Amino acid sequence: MRFLHRAAAVLALLAAAVLSTAAPAAADVVDPATAPTVRTITYNVCGASTCQSTLDLPTWTAKVKEQTLAWDADVLMLQELCFTQWTSVRTALVDAGYTAVWGFARKTSNCEHWGGTDNGFGLGIFVRASAVDRYTANLTTPGTEPRPVLCARGPVDGRTTLVCNVHLDQKITPDNGSAEALRYVDGWAAGLPVILGGDFNAGTEPGYDPMLDPVRRGLPGTGPFAEADENDHEWFEQAGCDATATECHSGEPTVASGKKFDHVFLSARDFHTVRADALEPEMPADAKPLSDHKLLRAAAYPEPRPGTSVGGDLTGDGRADFLAVKDDGNLRLYSGTGGGALAGPRQTGTGGWTGAAVSHRGDWTGDGREDVLARIGDELWVYPNKGSGELGARIAMGGRPTGWSNAAATPLAAGDVDGDGLPDVLARSTTGLWLHRGGPAVDGRPTFAAKAALQIGDAEWAGYDVILPGDVTGDGKADVWGRDRATGQIRQYASQGAQHLGTARDLTGGPWTAADRRLAVSAGDVTGDGLPDLWTTRTADTAENLEFLPGTAGGIAVGGLGTPTTIGTGGWQWVTALG
Repeated sequence: MRFLHRAAAVLALLAAAVLSTAAPAAADVVDPATAPTVRTITYNVCGASTCQSTLDLPTWTAKVKEQTLAWDADVLMLQELCFTQWTSVRTALVDAGYTAVWGFARKTSNCEHWGGTDNGFGLGIFVRASAVDRYTANLTTPGTEPRPVLCARGPVDGRTTLVCNVHLDQKITPDNGSAEALRYVDGWAAGLPVILGGDFNAGTEPGYDPMLDPVRRGLPGTGPFAEADENDHEWFEQAGCDATATECHSGEPTVASGKKFDHVFLSARDFHTVRADALEPEMPADAKPLSDHKLLRAAAYPEPRPGTSVGGDLTGDGRADFLAVKDDGNLRLYSGTGGGALAGPRQTGTGGWTGAAVSHRGDWTGDGREDVLARIGDELWVYPNKGSGELGARIAMGGRPTGWSNAAATPLAAGDVDGDGLPDVLARSTTGLWLHRGGPAVDGRPTFAAKAALQIGDAEWAGYDVILPGDVTGDGKADVWGRDRATGQIRQYASQGAQHLGTARDLTGGPWTAADRRLAVSAGDVTGDGLPDLWTTRTADTAENLEFLPGTAGGIAVGGLGTPTTIGTGGWQWVTALG
């Protein structure tokens, strides 16, 4: 669909080139007809200062819209924006399919030029999408005006992406607020691709500015960032650049002083072939420039995110995650941020998940990414993972999804239990614990092996919760924990391949009763110490919290669980299942 849209856009843009409204850029002109497919504009429009445009609101809005559509932008980010300007652009772009979010900084009478009764001043994001989620927080500023970080999460070029807009402050030491802004971005992204743009107030003359190093390095959840014009050779001769390099922390200046204040960064593992171009929108001869900044337009191609070898990792960032089924029938993804901590939730499945049992251990579709297995009603489905935790259209597990109607039956993706290199399913029922051996994916479709299910656990498993920590003993086979719901004891069973489970070992540190800790899930070792860990809900008066229990030593085959840490306060009573 997007390819057809681009093809149509190319024809329109070629025709429009004769009547271009932008003067040629000084360097590395990026042709709208041939630029990479993910398109972004960031522009400090100087809505409330001495550099304010003298155009009236309709004419000014028409100019901004003209540039947005000429670039075929997926994302438009504006800084130093009056609220009346934001509403005007929002109205102008709605017919082109854009959704807008607003980030308020302060009130100022300097916005009166644009009319209206609201003199709000701040940031705006416009995403070509039918709907987005909005996130905002203020940076810690030293008594100066508030500096919001504004983000929108929604589809960009068909892929759910977090888009963030900032106007950093040179008074925030030591880095203009870039590290603090990135911490917000990392949490809100929850493992998604990120586009981060705006006026960073950082761009020494010439070239490299260390204040932006926190963004370039990124965080474990975002990964490092590429700057859209880091490969603009026209500017590689500046100090700090190697003339033989293929990329450089430089780029085309965006203000008259020759500095580069405006930037677009893209998570490097999710985008490639980055390009950017700064330009001055063309104005009538008797009119002042539209702003004291140039408009920066950026482009990149999406990079498919491969899977990782980390068990439980759905987002492709090398850290384990978990899923939560809400009582409203929606599915949430909680992305791990390290040490047992989690980013804020994002909805990855809308509706239809009521009563589902979910799990994600193993690649069932053959693309190298962990997929989600879900029993919904009496049907068993695989939801392919697109790479960052987004789920594709469900596929019947083994071609025969029905037959899981036993009220006590809980089929879970357990990883490779029998040691044949393929993921397996463990199903608890009233008769015990059963191993359903997986087969190789066929044309991307999950299969069961042509072998009968094996009972590997006896009737006591009807009263156990099945917890899947992965390979605990280091023999290449996925092991199993069983929590006795009555006593709260967790027992560790080493996999015996396709044979009956052997003698259990009790984990130390309990008990962990179901009455106190209603739900429990393990993604194996999430702290990096080689010991499996556990998340559980915990009763707190009429509500429930989420706690993290780290694995403890004592021989990895025995071990236990240590002192819990509360990582989610309240609201977990509305969750019906973890996976």
